[in-house]
Amino acid sequence: MDFFDTNMKELEMLFEDDDTISEMESIVAEIKKYDVYDILARISGLNLMPQNQNKSILLDGLIAVILRDKEEEYSSNYKMSSGKFRRLIEQLNNTNLAMSIDPNENTFVQNIMLMDNHTVFNGIDNTPAYNLQMLIDILFYYQNNFPEEYLQKVGKVIMMVLEMSDELAYRINVRGTEIVSDEGKRVILPDSSRIKEFASYVVFDEQRVQRSLKDYNDLLDDIIMPFGTGVIGSMSNRPFYCKPFIRNAKEKTIVLLNVSLLPVFVFFQSLRIAEEFEIKDKVVRRYNDYIWRDCNKSLKVLGHHKIRENLIGVELLNNDYYKERIVTVYNNELMLVVFVCDDAYNYTKDTMHDEYPDERHSLIFEERVKYYCEKMQEATSDIDDFYCMVILSGIGRGIGLKAINKLSLFEVIKLNPFELHCISVNERKEENFLPRYIRAKSKLKTNMPNLFSELNAVSIYTSNEHSFYLSDDFNPSETILYIAPGDSVDYINQAIEKENAILVESYEDGWKTRVESCDKIRNMYTESEWGETKKSSICICFSNCNIWITSDEIVEELDINLYFSIMDTLSYWLAECKVIIENMEMYDTLYHFNVVLDGDKKTYYYAPTEDIALFDLVSIEGCGRHYNLIWSPKAFGQMSCKTNAKEKELCQIVLDVLKKNTFTPYDYTEDIKKIFDNPMKKKFFSSDIEVIPYLKPIVFGNNRIVHGEDEDYLLDIIGKTVLETGKWGYGIIPDSDRTKIANDVVGMLFGMLQNEIQQLSPNNLVEIIYFDLEETLYRVMIVEKRYACDLACYPEKEEQYMKDYNDLNRTSLALKFMMEYVAAKPPKGKKVLGIGKYEYILAICSLIIDWAYKNDLFYYNIFNTPIEILKSDRIGMKRNEFENMYQYGDMYRREQLYYNSSGDFRKKYTIYQEDYSTALDEAFLSDYGYTFGQFCNVIMGMINYSNEREHDEVFVENTDSLIEYLLNFNIDLTSEVVTQVIGNISLTERKDFLKLPSKFRKEDVYPWRFNRAYSFNRRPVIIRGDDVIWGNRQLYHMLLYVTNLIYDGRLSTKDNKMATLIGRISDNRGRLFNQLIVDMLSDMGVFRVEPNVKKINKKLIADENGNTLGDIDVLIIDGEMHHVYVAEVKDFNFSRNPYEIQAEYLRMFVDGEKKCYATKHNRRVNWVREHIEDLKMQYGLDNVAWKISGLFIVSEPLISTQVYRQDIEVISKAELSVERIRSIR
Repeated sequence: MDFFDTNMKELEMLFEDDDTISEMESIVAEIKKYDVYDILARISGLNLMPQNQNKSILLDGLIAVILRDKEEEYSSNYKMSSGKFRRLIEQLNNTNLAMSIDPNENTFVQNIMLMDNHTVFNGIDNTPAYNLQMLIDILFYYQNNFPEEYLQKVGKVIMMVLEMSDELAYRINVRGTEIVSDEGKRVILPDSSRIKEFASYVVFDEQRVQRSLKDYNDLLDDIIMPFGTGVIGSMSNRPFYCKPFIRNAKEKTIVLLNVSLLPVFVFFQSLRIAEEFEIKDKVVRRYNDYIWRDCNKSLKVLGHHKIRENLIGVELLNNDYYKERIVTVYNNELMLVVFVCDDAYNYTKDTMHDEYPDERHSLIFEERVKYYCEKMQEATSDIDDFYCMVILSGIGRGIGLKAINKLSLFEVIKLNPFELHCISVNERKEENFLPRYIRAKSKLKTNMPNLFSELNAVSIYTSNEHSFYLSDDFNPSETILYIAPGDSVDYINQAIEKENAILVESYEDGWKTRVESCDKIRNMYTESEWGETKKSSICICFSNCNIWITSDEIVEELDINLYFSIMDTLSYWLAECKVIIENMEMYDTLYHFNVVLDGDKKTYYYAPTEDIALFDLVSIEGCGRHYNLIWSPKAFGQMSCKTNAKEKELCQIVLDVLKKNTFTPYDYTEDIKKIFDNPMKKKFFSSDIEVIPYLKPIVFGNNRIVHGEDEDYLLDIIGKTVLETGKWGYGIIPDSDRTKIANDVVGMLFGMLQNEIQQLSPNNLVEIIYFDLEETLYRVMIVEKRYACDLACYPEKEEQYMKDYNDLNRTSLALKFMMEYVAAKPPKGKKVLGIGKYEYILAICSLIIDWAYKNDLFYYNIFNTPIEILKSDRIGMKRNEFENMYQYGDMYRREQLYYNSSGDFRKKYTIYQEDYSTALDEAFLSDYGYTFGQFCNVIMGMINYSNEREHDEVFVENTDSLIEYLLNFNIDLTSEVVTQVIGNISLTERKDFLKLPSKFRKEDVYPWRFNRAYSFNRRPVIIRGDDVIWGNRQLYHMLLYVTNLIYDGRLSTKDNKMATLIGRISDNRGRLFNQLIVDMLSDMGVFRVEPNVKKINKKLIADENGNTLGDIDVLIIDGEMHHVYVAEVKDFNFSRNPYEIQAEYLRMFVDGEKKCYATKHNRRVNWVREHIEDLKMQYGLDNVAWKISGLFIVSEPLISTQVYRQDIEVISKAELSVERIRSIR
């Protein structure tokens, strides 16, 4: 528990006052007429219901009043009726004590590991299972010098409790039943038969308990609570908490009074017995050190690492009850972590659940806050860059601080070790989660002391897209937010389920090892402490055995990818072969396959020169349970085949070993055919990085993304700033002002960007941004190459794949904008770019693009959504139009990703362009002063230069030295040509970011516009003084981008020769695309396909005046369905911004001086409808009713049809199929 200016004893007295005690005494008076042991068992049994987890305050209170009186007062043997018992519990429910019940803040049950997996019940305490596991670890899993006799005695108590708890969990089927909690304040009563059943579960035979405590008979008296205590204790500390058993001498049974007390009871007994051996302080000290170690492990998982405190001129404090550590936040900020723990001072059976007996923690923390405030004032660092977290670690009794003084502008966050562990599990993929959460929490307005778990707030924050912005009417900085208990249990359950830490039999015989889930669906686990062994391991759990896949010791960077690729592939396929493996009658319950890499690691990446069966290349050594899979470079090279055939061979190698270890051989031939039936279900992929440089792996990247938390923070600033201008107030903004307010927001954000950038030091700034651009492009390209295969392997991850892909593209745009600005306006400040500031700037860049894009949507009348200044001080817009547009764009991205990444697994339809090389050289020479070939040679020369320095990702070279290298690389190049090419693909410093050289359009500087001539996409080289800076991936991507612009007809030019060539290419491309569609339709084998139809039954397709209506691109005749489709084929580019969307809309649907495409097409469709008889005669169609439909078949989806709600059938090349065509009605 955590206490802040609140006297908890006074609070308890409000609920357990004299009237409440009197009411419970009247209940006990009635109980004395009946069998007290039967009633105690019934009361205790109610704790086995999850709905009563938080009701133990009531039940324990009643038990305490019962035990206060002497045993002689309970002499009756009569059994109380079910109805009578119900009325007594209802009477208890009506006491004031019920008002003290709060929602659960912990999970109902939890796994404990000691020689095997055990289930314990948590009750209302915060961390009983976690504390017990930590105690077990220091006593039995890590080396210590505690007396053997002590360990044996404590071990007996622990095992007895775990066996009891396991039995109860099994009897109520806690693992097979949905846990349903109840936030009410009344004890829930099941039917009478269940009450009786639960009561029987908590009654144990005395002899059994004695056998469990064999050789330590004195322990029995130490755990049995006698009647006649004379006191009832307090809500937090009942007398029987240290002895939660009662003996029924007549029946020779022992009644467990509350199953959820067992973990805390064991902890207390362990320290009590330690006191017998005079080692209590030693055990507690070791326990607290181990908890502190676990906390630091959690911090490392979250990205926070210890720094040497002397580097910042402070001395840390470290004693038995108070410890400190300073850890990194981002790369230039710090966090003070304070560990406040219970050193067991005055820890007895009477105080085990009380508050800590004095205020030493508060006093020392107050002193230390003053110390750090003084040190920070002496330092030059910004006080806002300092965070503080207090970890409150107890041993069952309340421990906390009376007051918390802030060290900076940020609030102090308070967690217990288990809460920190849960955060490390749930948020391990959320970079720098803690500082982002602390910053958001610090903005909340609250005047309530933190009496409940911090995880209640964390749960709200994470479930609300990492924000406390709960609604449009709620302003978190102005409205008091009361965070009630109840949400923390969901967050804890999420962490426990995600981690799923269990003990399994180890691949090292005779041991069990702790593992954590890495794939819940496929029942796959990894070792928790793999970092200590320097080996990688994966365990796949089946109903009949466990299979371990391990590596040899990882000693170099190359090992990581090799081992991961093999182990990931093999473990995945074995898990997919569950039906095969579980049908095998195994000799043993564990099989271990260790991957051994033989030969030179670098040669593993060489492309195979011939197809060799994997059976001949991967050798197996071993017998029984343990085998080595010995790999060679040739074997690894074979895995690069385009299908999953080699992966199937690998799987069969292992399955054949397992098959030899069965009583009856199982023929899995048909099963494995089905499992590998989908060729796209493939784990391995390979690429020639010399041919495609942007697929060169980046092993240790930054995983840079634009964080929603930073954008959320900025949205608050934007809204408040707009209100402060006085131009607009709360409510809906006039439509005429929508573009004005959007422009103001963009201007405001651009000013913030300028201010942030100018403060930065220029040292390595371009290199930092460029590395992230290289990594982001690599990750985007991997998704685009792997999407279809990854989706086939992990269909459950589709939404996560799309989210990651969208995040990457959003980050890429922000990084490019930031690079363009920094290249044009290099800063001259002194502030080193910190990661936190860097990601904040990226969020500014992202929001500029987002708001400018919205402004264009309004400007081009694409959206009619009103803008409103909300009560939350934010600018809001209704999401309907945005969501509709996003959904269509999302559908397009999914289709394109799947189509483009699945090309190896379907028939390829290629548009073979004629050879334009000579014409292209001439056009380039006319437009740029050098040929296209020279342009390519310069780029490939720079890539070659980089390849010679293979360990770098970003390259910096003196301009003259680079030119000299390129002249030697290709003798056909000249210094003038190289200089021109580099100049045309470079971004350089200029006076005004918004003003480009005269030959460019002003729109070419707008980062939200596509196909900009002056953009990073077209100019990925940065000129900084005499240096040239580039990355191979971006350089190669630019070459492809420019080439695609030419062949897609989108390269903007003012040169006549280039324009003529692009027109010629476009015309030819359109003709070839028509033929490609005809080929695709014909290959479906369903339709009769008639291309380029000029006449039908010798009649021209013309209007009533004889004016031709144009050819029908493709006539699709579905004889089976009696349906004719009149198809117009268009090779359109996808419209990516509002300008292009509107242009597409006008071209397709709006008649001007010329008829639009839709009008022209509809006239042809109507002509066919009117000449159906001619159609029948021309093509020999059945003399029945035929349906005529029109459609467009396009190269890319038309987003304008959705945005402008046009009722027209449009099918993209990627979705072209028999089913899609026949879906037209």
